[in-house]
Amino acid sequence: MMMVETVLRPSLIHGLGVFLAEPAARGQLIWRFDSRVDRVYTPHEVESLPAHVQRYLRTYSTWHAQSGLYVLCGDNGRYFNHSETPSTVSNAISFGEDHAARDLAVGEELTSDYTTICDDVRVNGNGF
Repeated sequence: MMMVETVLRPSLIHGLGVFLAEPAARGQLIWRFDSRVDRVYTPHEVESLPAHVQRYLRTYSTWHAQSGLYVLCGDNGRYFNHSETPSTVSNAISFGEDHAARDLAVGEELTSDYTTICDDVRVNGNGF
């Protein structure tokens, strides 16, 4: 669940991105898993859906290997793009929190290092 106001806009990194609508101070909580907003899927649930929905879920979800679940952010959090110098720092794969890596201004794109939020990317290097 996003903990700051954001907007979606075209991204120079890839497709759509999520951008700050308010400033964020270094260390400020930006996103955290919240089951009231964010949804989890088993591989069986994903496979039971039409092919286009499977592709969508595999694109916008993160994989948590230990639980065997895909985690889909239920809000703009699904539009974080990858960066090797991310604007946020994650403390866990899929079920953690993201904090501002530095002071962030209105209009900055929120990015994450996908290897810190998704086991599939960490292990296989794919997804960006």
